[in-house]
Amino acid sequence: MSSGLLSIGASALDAAYTALRTTGNNIANVNTPGYSRQLASFTTQIEPGIGGMYLGNGVSVQDVSRVYSSFLGQQTNLTQAISSAADTTATLTGQVNSLFANTSTSLGAATDSFFSSIQSLNNLPGSAANRQVVLSSAQQMSAQFNDFAAQLNQMSTSADQQMGQEIATVNTTLGQIASLNDQIALATASGGSPNSLLDQRDSAIQTLNKSIGVTTNTSAGAINVYLANGQPLVVGDKTYALTMGADPTNAQSIVVGTSNGTAIAALDPNNSGGGTIGALLQFRTQTLPSIENQVGRLAVVMASKINAVQNQGRDLNGNAGANIFTTPAISTSSASTNTDAGTVSISGSYSDVTQLQASDYQLSVQGSNYTLTRLSDNTIRTGTLASLSSAPIDGMTLTLSGTPANGDIFNISPVRYGAQDLGVSITQGAQIAAASPLQATLGASNAGSLAVSNLALQPLPAGLNANINSTVSINFTSPTQYTTTTGGVTSAAQTYTAGTPINVNGWTLTLNGTPANGDSVLVSPSGSGSGDNRNSLLMSQLQQQLLVNGATLDNAYATVVGNVGSLAATAKTDQTSKNAIFQNATAAESSVSGVNLDEEAARLMQFQQQYQAAAKMIQTADTVFNSILQVAGGA
Repeated sequence: MSSGLLSIGASALDAAYTALRTTGNNIANVNTPGYSRQLASFTTQIEPGIGGMYLGNGVSVQDVSRVYSSFLGQQTNLTQAISSAADTTATLTGQVNSLFANTSTSLGAATDSFFSSIQSLNNLPGSAANRQVVLSSAQQMSAQFNDFAAQLNQMSTSADQQMGQEIATVNTTLGQIASLNDQIALATASGGSPNSLLDQRDSAIQTLNKSIGVTTNTSAGAINVYLANGQPLVVGDKTYALTMGADPTNAQSIVVGTSNGTAIAALDPNNSGGGTIGALLQFRTQTLPSIENQVGRLAVVMASKINAVQNQGRDLNGNAGANIFTTPAISTSSASTNTDAGTVSISGSYSDVTQLQASDYQLSVQGSNYTLTRLSDNTIRTGTLASLSSAPIDGMTLTLSGTPANGDIFNISPVRYGAQDLGVSITQGAQIAAASPLQATLGASNAGSLAVSNLALQPLPAGLNANINSTVSINFTSPTQYTTTTGGVTSAAQTYTAGTPINVNGWTLTLNGTPANGDSVLVSPSGSGSGDNRNSLLMSQLQQQLLVNGATLDNAYATVVGNVGSLAATAKTDQTSKNAIFQNATAAESSVSGVNLDEEAARLMQFQQQYQAAAKMIQTADTVFNSILQVAGGA
C-alpha cells in the first residue's frame, strides 16, 4: 500500500520537476531569437487491477514539445522575403534618385548651359571667347553624361558584388539546414523531440528568406527547400548551391539560380520569390537598364541632331562643319548559345533618332523568320529574315550578316550606352559651324525690283541633301517664270510669286519684288563668314524642338527625373507597407510561440505547488510505511 503511494508521489515529483525545468528554460530564453516556448505534457500511468478495482498509479511525462504553428511560421517566412526585398529596393532606388536629384550637377543643367552658350554665340558669332565657351560647355555636358553612366555602371557592379555576398550566405545556410535535417532525423527516429534543433532549423529558414524567397515542405522530419522556379536547394541532407553567372543569351546581363553542371536554371526577376537577392536581380536586370536607356537616348538624340546641323554649316575658316560630338553607335551582340556564334552577326544604324525608344531589343530566329521583342514593354514584331533590313524599326535599321541558324538569338541596344560613349570631337572653337553654308547674290545687271527676303535651310531631314553645297543659278525668263541651273542642268520653267519660297537642294529662298526678263539670283557656298549666325541659330532652336519621341530635350529629361523620383517614392511606400505586414506576421507567430513572462510565472507557481505536494506525499508514504513496520515489529 505504502509502496504504491510512494511510487505515485515519486512520479508526481518527477513530473513537477520536469515542468519546473521546462518553465525555467522558457524564462531563460525569453530574449533568445527564434526560440519557441516549450510545454511539458503529462499522461496518467496505466493503473493495475486489484480484485476488480483499478487504483491510480501516478503520472508520467509524455513529452516536452515546443509550441509552434507551421502556418504562422510559413507566413513569417513569406513576409520576411517580401519585406527584405522591399528594404533593398527602397535603398537602391533611393541611391538612383539622389543621383538625379542634385540640380547643380544634373544633366538638365549641363544641357541648358550648352544651349545658353550657343545663344551667346548667336549674338557674336565671330567671337573667339564665345566659341571657346561653346566648346567648353560641350565638353562639360559630355563629361556629365559620362559621369552619370559611370555612376549607374558602378551601381550595377555593386549590385553584382552584393548578390555574390548574399549567395555565399545562402549556400552556408543551406549547409546548416541540411546538417540540421540529418540531426533531427536521427533524434526523431528514436522517438525524441529535438526542440532546440527544430528552432535552429526554422531560424535558418527565416535567414534564408532574408536573402532569397523559398518554399518548403516536410518529408520524414526533414525540410526540403525550393526556389520560386521549383529548383531544389535542400532535399534531406543534400544541398544544391545557388550560383550567379552571365546570361547565355545576353552577355551584358546576369542570371541567378541553381546549376546542373552545364547551365543555370535561372530565376525570373519578376518572380524570384523576393529577398535581397530577388530585389538586386530585378534592379540589376531591369531597373538600371531602363534608366541607362532613358539617359542614353537623350545623349544619342542630342548628339546626332547637333552634329546634323553642324555638318550643314560652315566654320570660322569656311570649312564644312565637322561633328561636334562623337556619335554613339548601336551596340549588338550574339548569344553564346548560338550554333554559329562568330560567323553570323547583327549590326544596326540610326535611320531617324527622333523615333528611338528607350529600350533594349532581342531578336530570335525561327527558320527563315524572325521575332523582334522590345524588352521595355514586350512589344513584338515578326517578319522574314529577308525583309529585316528593308524597313526601319523604331528609328533604326538592322542588318544580319551571314545565315543564322534556327534558334539563334541576337541582342540590340540602340541607346543604352549613349551616355557612356558620348564625347567631343572638335578641339577648337573656330571649328563650330555657326555660318550658313549658302549665300544668295543678286545679279549685277538685274533690272527688276528683286530683293532677297530670306535664305534658309529646309527642316533637317534624316540625312543632308547631297547637293546642298552646289551652286544654283535662278534665271528669270519673265516676271512670273524662272528656271534653276545646277551643274549645267537646267530645270523646266516654274512659276514665280513674290514671297513664295523657292525650294531647291534642301534650302529655301524667299524673294520679294518683281523681276525683269533676264534677272538672276546666284545661290552659292558662303565660305568663311565670321558674322554669319544663321546655322548656330538653327542649332539653338533644337532645344525646343520635339526630338525625343515627341518631346523636347528638356521635357524628356524632366520625364526621366520624374520616372526615377516616382520609382523611389513607390519603393519607399512599398517598404513601409511590407515591413508592417512582416511585423504583423511576426507578432502573430510570437503570440503563439513566444515566451510570456507573466504566464510562465503563473506556471512556475503552479508546478512549485505540485512539487511541494508531491514531496509531502512521499513524506506521508514514508510515515505510513514506518508505522506499518512498527506495528509488524510489535506483533
